[in-house]
This record gives sequence, structure tokens and C-alpha cells, in this order.
Amino acid sequence: MPPERKELQWKESRSEFELGRSWTAHGEPALPGELTELLDSHQGTRRTVVLSGITQHETILPFGTRGPRCHDLVLDGEQDGCTVTICIEAKADESFGGKVAEELRKARKRPVTRFPERLDWLTRSLLGLPAFKDDQSVVLSDAVANLPYQLLSAIGGTLLEARLKGASKAVFIVHEFRTMSTVDAKMDDNANALNGFLHLLQSTNSVGIEQLGLECGHIVGPISFTDHPVTGTIKIPYKIPLFIGKIRTDRLA
Repeated sequence: MPPERKELQWKESRSEFELGRSWTAHGEPALPGELTELLDSHQGTRRTVVLSGITQHETILPFGTRGPRCHDLVLDGEQDGCTVTICIEAKADESFGGKVAEELRKARKRPVTRFPERLDWLTRSLLGLPAFKDDQSVVLSDAVANLPYQLLSAIGGTLLEARLKGASKAVFIVHEFRTMSTVDAKMDDNANALNGFLHLLQSTNSVGIEQLGLECGHIVGPISFTDHPVTGTIKIPYKIPLFIGKIRTDRLA
């Protein structure tokens, strides 16, 4: 169904609309061919059978209920009797949201916010890096200031959702759509942002493969997260291996 505020998001050639169209191209929900090929291309995700899915699904992140991770699509799958959680982020040429520094500035304009605590939890959990240079969470670290916040929350949300589902593997996939309304330069910027983040993620954790960039139609992993010390009672399920993939549906081809 169309997302909330559909007048802003539910438009032909935009990501939400195109994601829905790709899943109902034959009149009823079915896996897009690009997704089937992607999962079959990697031994870590091969033989995964998708059982069900839900759009616009929210995963609560630590430190407050405001700003949960909203997945465009969450799929429940099974591979050789084990549960696999697949979270999909749809993109036309929309960016991966604001940089960490920008999101922090916006959060600090609110009367009450726990965003700095959540941000520090995400960067420490996923990267082993403190978000701030000081103990008062005032001075943002240069190492994280320009990271796309949406990718931090997406990866964190994917792993937390996998734990909620009792999954043995987590898969995060960017489904990109090239249409008459997209600008290739913006899509290239997204690719660079995703690869920059992926390289940092790989370099700060245990990766079962040589560090690689991510091209359309490819999936990398497993990434096994280091058990970094963090504040709070909730921890990233670092024992759940993560795979990250990217597919493209080209409406101009």
C-alpha cells in the first residue's frame, strides 16, 4: 500500500512507487528477478526462500522511541531450515539522508533529544568509534561527521530486526531504480557514499572476504561484528553475520 504522506513519496519514477511496482509486475506479489539472482549469486545467501514480507516496517532503536528505523521492505526468509532476515532500502536517486553532523544539528534544535546517545551507540556498536571527542557529547568526531546517518540506522536496524526474528543471518539490500526522473550523477554519489561506508564497516570488523566495493548485482559478506563495548543494556547482535547487496532495476534499458 502507498506510504504515509503519499503525495510526497508515492510518485511514479520515485523509489517507493517503483519498489511496489517491481513486486507486483505480474499482478500479485512476487520476488523481482533481480533479487532472486542476487541471492543466488552468493553461497552465503543461496537457497534462501522468501516466505513473507511487510512494507514500511519499523524497528525501534535504543535511546527513545522517536526516529525508529523504517525499512522500506522487510522479508522473512528461510535457508536450509534457518531463518534469514532481509531488509531492503529502495532508492531512485534520493540520497541516503543527511550526514551525521546535519542530523545532530537538527536533533539539538528539539527541546529534548537522546539522539547523541543513540548516535554514539550506533558508531561504537558498528564501527568501534566514539561519535564524540569529549565525554559530554558536545564535539562531534571528524571520523563520523560525514557518514550518511541513514546507513548507520539501516545496518543497526537490520541487525536488531534479525535478532527479533531469531534469524541466523541478516541481509541488507539497496534496491536502486533508474527512471526517466533520475539523475545519473546523483546515483553515482549514492554509490560512492555506500562504498565509502562499506569500506569503513569492513575495516573495523571481521570480514570473511577481501574488502571490496559494491556493484549492482553483487553481494558481499559475511561481516561479523566485533563485540565493541557500548553504553546501555541493548547490544548489537554481533554474532549474526551480515551480508550487504545492491540491485538495480533500469526502466530505461
